[in-house]
Amino acid sequence: MKDVLYRQLAATIHECRTWVDVLDTDRESNFMLHFGGGLHPVRCRVFSLVARVSHGAYPKGHVWDIPEYRLDRAVTSLKRRPGFKERCRLGTLSMQDAEDIIYLASHKLIRLELEL
Repeated sequence: MKDVLYRQLAATIHECRTWVDVLDTDRESNFMLHFGGGLHPVRCRVFSLVARVSHGAYPKGHVWDIPEYRLDRAVTSLKRRPGFKERCRLGTLSMQDAEDIIYLASHKLIRLELEL
């Protein structure tokens, strides 16, 4: 993922947060990916989100770690939508774009519910 897009995603979530905020964007971690008939170790950045308040099944302080490759996959799938590809290229993500990226990258578990 381009660093500009990665940073803008973090900034958009932080500025428009409701119950979820960005905890960390610079940490790296090891993950195992299944491709080509086997498991392969991959080291990548981790986008960490934290629940600021209790919300549904998630208690205050709950942390989600989303690997950058999951964000990449979400962005790639969203580029089929009209206008999204252009907003990515220009670095002008909307709140809805940020919500959609996190929703897909988190296996459809996290709905950010961003507000201005």
